[in-house]
Amino acid sequence: MFIFKVRGAEGGQAEIRLQALDWSEQGVTTFTCNNDKLAVLLLSECRSGQGFFELLAGTKPMYVEQWLEYLQEAGSIADVELKIYSPLDSGYGELCGLDSEQVQQLLNLVYQVGGFNRLQIMRYLKHRQSSAMMSTRYSPDELKRYRHLGELINQLIRLKAPSS
Repeated sequence: MFIFKVRGAEGGQAEIRLQALDWSEQGVTTFTCNNDKLAVLLLSECRSGQGFFELLAGTKPMYVEQWLEYLQEAGSIADVELKIYSPLDSGYGELCGLDSEQVQQLLNLVYQVGGFNRLQIMRYLKHRQSSAMMSTRYSPDELKRYRHLGELINQLIRLKAPSS
């Protein structure tokens, strides 16, 4: 999960949460803001190096990062803080609306079915912050396999979230 905390240039705070395994994976977006002007700014004409995108429809963390950097360089927002959480972090379940026991059971089953082990997952999560490392360390097929794992985890969390 990627959590961007934004402070507006003229006040207000916003939080953008993306449930994605890595920077290039499209994920479900949650948006909160306590200032209408800041909300309109953040949600209007969002653009990245790939063109315009819809923030609330679900997007990629790298697009949000590029958009927020652009707004910060333009002086439209004051500050951006980013925190990245993985399923192996304590408290991750609460962020997703699951208790920690449910998360652990879910992850153990997914890892067994997918043929993953904890060390592989931890190594992947460590490397995901560097696109250069990802492209040199993992083949396209391996990246696809990890992204499928992320999609599966995200789908299971989406199914659970409404009832929590």
